Amino acid sequence: MPLDPWSYADKYRSEHAHQTALFMWANMAQRFGSIIADDPHSYTVANFAKSQFENAGKLGYKRYTAPISQLKWLHAIHNQGHGDAIRGGKARAEGVKAGVADVFLPVPINAPWSTGFPNGNKLVTYCGLYLELKVDKNKPSAIQEEFLADMRAAGYAAEWATGWLEARDKILAYLQIRA
Repeated sequence: MPLDPWSYADKYRSEHAHQTALFMWANMAQRFGSIIADDPHSYTVANFAKSQFENAGKLGYKRYTAPISQLKWLHAIHNQGHGDAIRGGKARAEGVKAGVADVFLPVPINAPWSTGFPNGNKLVTYCGLYLELKVDKNKPSAIQEEFLADMRAAGYAAEWATGWLEARDKILAYLQIRA
């Protein structure tokens, strides 16, 4: 039986599961919009998302279900544990670095931020959004905090989120789709 992002994250309860859930949602939102992506039936009922999207357009609700094309290049960054010393050494040789955030959205944006980002109500241009994903009561390590601070200084929005739902909300706030 297919799982929706909520069930997937709850079933496996790991950072990897929450990241997978975030990308399940993002792929659906890119294609059909956030309203449809927020409906668990979109993942478990065949053709549900497509039919909801088509019907919304016929009923004049298209703007509420607009595909989020900016999510096209949302991607994960390979930065976690690499098993044994040999694989870890190969990963470092390939450029994998400790502390780098889990997810990157390479979409520049010029926005007034009112919540969630460090610049208050000022108009700010960001080069993109870095997100570090945590679960439960975990917090970013010192090197992860350093990476986020350095990216902010370099002109990126750089945040951390507890769970995929908070990460989703930070992405939507960044894109000014909803706060």
